[in-house]
Order: sequence, then structure tokens, then C-alpha cells
Amino acid sequence: MGVLIVDHSFSDNGTNSFSNVPLSTDYMFFATGSFGGGTLALEASPDNGVTWFTVEKLTLPGRLIRYLVSGEKVRLNLCNSIGASIEAGLRQ
Repeated sequence: MGVLIVDHSFSDNGTNSFSNVPLSTDYMFFATGSFGGGTLALEASPDNGVTWFTVEKLTLPGRLIRYLVSGEKVRLNLCNSIGASIEAGLRQ
């Protein structure tokens, strides 16, 4: 059984590196801190990082549960923020 743990700190707009989804199941997407008016998106790619689509977005601290498929690539992307200080992650 695989476990996916992606933790990342954001202070500027940008994207963290992608990770592979090891097992088709529910995952918790979470973020805490100050968003600086920005949006943090959980993105997935079914084609090895060529095309990315948004699975879910957070604009305030919180957590969401989403089903992800084995073999997909996932990443976190922060945009439109000024002075953000976010701790975010994705866990099985």
C-alpha cells in the first residue's frame, strides 16, 4: 500500500514539484496560514505532466477530501497572492 505525503511552504506565487499518486483513494488537501489574497490550487495531470487541470482550490485555510487516481501526477500551485505565508499539503 502506497502513501502520498506532499508538504510545502509558500511565500510567493509558484508551483511545487509534482508527485505521483500511488493508490486510487481519497486524499486530504489542506492549507493553513495567510493566503495574501491568493488562491492555492491542487492540480492533477493524467498525461505525465503535459496537461494540468484543477482538482480543487482554497482561498482560506481549510481542508478538503478528494478522490485521486493511481498514476496521476499532482502538484500545488499558488497564484495571485501578495505576501502569502502558507503551509500546505496532500496526504492519504
